[in-house]
Amino acid sequence: MTTYFVSDIHGQYQAFQKALQDASFSPSQGDKLYVIGDMIDRGPQSKDVLLSLLELRQQYPQQVFLIKGNHEQMFEDWLDRRGNDENYLRFNGGDATVRSLLGNHPLRRAFANGGLPSPEVQEQARQIILAQSPFLLPALQALPLSIQLPADAQTGSPAVLLVHAGIRPGIPLSQQAPEDLLWIREPFFEGYGGEMPVVFGHTPVPKLPGYRGRGPWRRDNIVGIDGGAAFRRGILLVEWPSLESIFVPIQDVHPYPIVQVNA
Repeated sequence: MTTYFVSDIHGQYQAFQKALQDASFSPSQGDKLYVIGDMIDRGPQSKDVLLSLLELRQQYPQQVFLIKGNHEQMFEDWLDRRGNDENYLRFNGGDATVRSLLGNHPLRRAFANGGLPSPEVQEQARQIILAQSPFLLPALQALPLSIQLPADAQTGSPAVLLVHAGIRPGIPLSQQAPEDLLWIREPFFEGYGGEMPVVFGHTPVPKLPGYRGRGPWRRDNIVGIDGGAAFRRGILLVEWPSLESIFVPIQDVHPYPIVQVNA
């Protein structure tokens, strides 16, 4: 029975599946998987990643755990008609998620030109997605912002906090602002000095201070595991507590077939 952490898959389904296969991940044999946010956006297979993980969690609720990232929050806000549509669709890769969920529907083309579809077109897309997957919005709303794992004497694992972006140093977890848990960067990874180990994603490991290599980034009690799939770098699957890892570069997997849209 092995525990794995992964974050920031960003719609790169094939690379993610290859990482699981390379690790011989098997929830039926007791392996556990914690996905620390950003399953969607930017990459072309967001639907595949999100729906397959929701299904796997339903099948193995004691083995598969999903945490909300800032991209799940932005998608939730878009589906719920909140937030900043332009910021999400144009600048944070939300258009890729909408295209993925629309599949072959002709409306898909409106989200493929880099512009911002009209409010009417966005509403049509929402209605299609919510009709096809009525469970999706409640599932996003229910995702936890963090998971705290207790120490395990059998495996020697210390207690650890799993959170997408990090925490604001000096503030108890119960008082943390959701915005920080989803979005914080430098104040956390440059300033955290707490005793509780924290594993996080959100900031790709090459952008963390002093990073070298292909595995996770580590400083004192914090571990960064975002392999940079959002920028076509790769997926980083990390075993806990050994921190041994599998890295799958995006370019090492076959390109995802382009969905043909009927005229």
